Amino acid sequence: MNIHIAGVIKNLGLLFWLGLGAVPCYADSPVVGKISFARGSNAAQQPGAAPRILGQEAVVYQGDNIQTTERSFVIITFNDGAKVTVRPNSNFTVDHYDTQSPHPEAQLTLHEGGVRASSGDIAKQTPDSFQIKTPLATVKAQQAEYSVRLCKEDCGQETKPEQTSPVKTDQSVIARVVDIKGLVIAKNLQDKDAKERPLALGAPIYSADHLRSQANSFALMVFRDGEKITLQPNSELEIADYHYQSHNEQDHALYRLTIGGMRALTGSIGKANKAAYAIETPVGTIGIRGTGFDLTCVGSCVNQRPQQADSILEGLAEGLYSHVWQGQIVLRNGSGEQVITVPESGYIANRNAGVFQMPEIPIVIPDNFVPRPDKDNSSLDKLFSKRQQQGVPSGLYVTVHQGHVQLKQANATGGNVDLGKNEAAYVNQQKSTIRLAEQQSFQQHDPYPLPSSSPDGKPGNYPILSDQDGTDNGSSAYECSN
Repeated sequence: MNIHIAGVIKNLGLLFWLGLGAVPCYADSPVVGKISFARGSNAAQQPGAAPRILGQEAVVYQGDNIQTTERSFVIITFNDGAKVTVRPNSNFTVDHYDTQSPHPEAQLTLHEGGVRASSGDIAKQTPDSFQIKTPLATVKAQQAEYSVRLCKEDCGQETKPEQTSPVKTDQSVIARVVDIKGLVIAKNLQDKDAKERPLALGAPIYSADHLRSQANSFALMVFRDGEKITLQPNSELEIADYHYQSHNEQDHALYRLTIGGMRALTGSIGKANKAAYAIETPVGTIGIRGTGFDLTCVGSCVNQRPQQADSILEGLAEGLYSHVWQGQIVLRNGSGEQVITVPESGYIANRNAGVFQMPEIPIVIPDNFVPRPDKDNSSLDKLFSKRQQQGVPSGLYVTVHQGHVQLKQANATGGNVDLGKNEAAYVNQQKSTIRLAEQQSFQQHDPYPLPSSSPDGKPGNYPILSDQDGTDNGSSAYECSN
C-alpha cells in the first residue's frame, strides 16, 4: 500500500507530458466523495492501479490510499457530509464508506501522519459507525470534530518559542453515560448553535444540557462528584447548573425535572454542602440529606383538584410521587418544609400541597427495567481521570473540539476511553491510553485547518496557505477518462 509519493508525482508528470496520462475509471469502486480543497503534491491510488494526482474537485473512491507530501494537504468531502483534512506527510486509506445500507458505516485507516475530521450523517447515532483505525488504537466518533496525529519526533519539533507552555484541558464534561437503552436525546441550552445529540454509551454530558428520553428508553449517568442519575422513560430533565472542582466556581448542582421521572444517588456535592444541591419540580424543590431516591411525575405533575386516597394509592392522580431508599429528601414549597425518610414514600399534588404519606412504594415507581443507580459500579477514575505528561513522546494523540469520541485500544484489552469537548488523549507504543491534563502546543496551534472551517469546506485565512514554497496550488484536477 505504501508508495514513494515524490516518485509517483514525478512519474505522473512524465506520463502526462507524453500524452499517456489518462487515468482509468474504477468501475468496481464506488465514488465516496471528492476533494474540496487541495494544496501541493498529493496522490491517490487504488490497489493494483497507477497512482493519480489529487487536485480540487477530483473524486475519491472507496479503497483509495491517499498520500500527501511536505507542506501539502487535501480536504475530502464525503457523500454523507463528513469532511477530513489529510495533513502533510500522511498516509490515509478509505477502506469502506457505505451511505446506502440500513446500517451505514465508514472505516478509514491512518497509517502515518495526521487527519482533522468533522463527522457527517453516518456518525449521528453511534460512534461505532464512523471509525479511523491507527496502529495504536481505533478512533470512533459521533457528531464530532476532532484531530488525530501519529507523532514521531515531528510533533515536538512544531513548537514555537512563544507557544511552549501546555494548555490545561478544561472540565466541560460533567458526566458520562454508563448504561443506556433506546433513544435518549440531549441538547445544550446555552449554545445557540447546538444540535440535538442522540446519546450513546460513554457519551459526554454538559452543564445546561436538556435531556429527553423516549418510550422504553433510559440513560444512567455518572457525574464527576460521584452522583448517579437514571433518567426514566418518557422523561425530561435539565441539568440547569453543575460545577464541581471548577476554577473560580463553588461546587453546585441544580436540576429541573419537568416530565416523567428520575432515580438518583447523590454524590460529594450534596454531602459536603446540602444547600448546594437541589432538584426543581413543578410541585416544589427537592433537597437532600445523603440520599438515594426516586421521583416520578404523573401527567403534568400538577393537580389542583382534591384527590381521593384510592386514586393516589393506585398511581392514577396527577402529581409527583417519591420513594426514598437511602437517607432523606426534603420538600420545600408553599406548604413549608417536609422531610421524607427511608423507606418512606409520598405524593405531592401541587406547589401548595403537603406530602401525602403512602404505606408502600407507589405503583408508578419504575421496576427493574430502569436500573437503580446505586447498583452501578463504574470507576470515577476511569471515567474522568487526567494525567500529566512530560514532553511529546511518540504515539497517538487525539484532540476533541466538539462531540463524542471513543478510543478503542488495538489490543482490545483496555476497553473504551471516552472523550468530549476540549478533552485530549494519548496512546503510547505499548497501547496504553490516558486522558491528558494538558494539551501540547502542536495540538493547540495546528496551522492546517479543521475541514469545517468555512461553509464551502475550503480553508480560511491560514498563514500556512500563503507560504511561498513553490509547490503546486492544486488548481488542476485529474479525473477518470472514458
